[in-house]
Amino acid sequence: FRHPVDRLISKFYYLRVATWENTYRPEWKNMTILEWVHKHNADNNHMVKKLAGKIQTRPANEVDLMRAKKTVWQRMIVGVMENMEESIYRFNTVLGINAKTEKRYNRCMKKFFGGSGKEKINSHSHPKIKKGHP
Repeated sequence: FRHPVDRLISKFYYLRVATWENTYRPEWKNMTILEWVHKHNADNNHMVKKLAGKIQTRPANEVDLMRAKKTVWQRMIVGVMENMEESIYRFNTVLGINAKTEKRYNRCMKKFFGGSGKEKINSHSHPKIKKGHP
């Protein structure tokens, strides 16, 4: 998982330039992140609602949060963006992938996480937003 604020910041900057995505939003290009948060961000506990099986247009509550946590606990392997290497190790352990014997493992890791001077393909750089600042 990624911190919800970090995920939304990334979404904002990514969809301003991702012309290849169905969700591309060129109108966000000249918008500040504060303007976007106040006028266009419709995420509103999206992941809690999704994991709790709740309709997205209804508000989430404490019961939904408990259901979402139960779903994660019972059905998912959870990784953390800030500890990606450890997360990948956990995924491999649960899925029975042995990094030392799986031939495609290193190629896949280099492709998605960089290495050997190559830029990772699943990344989009954007300004970091510090707590308390827009």
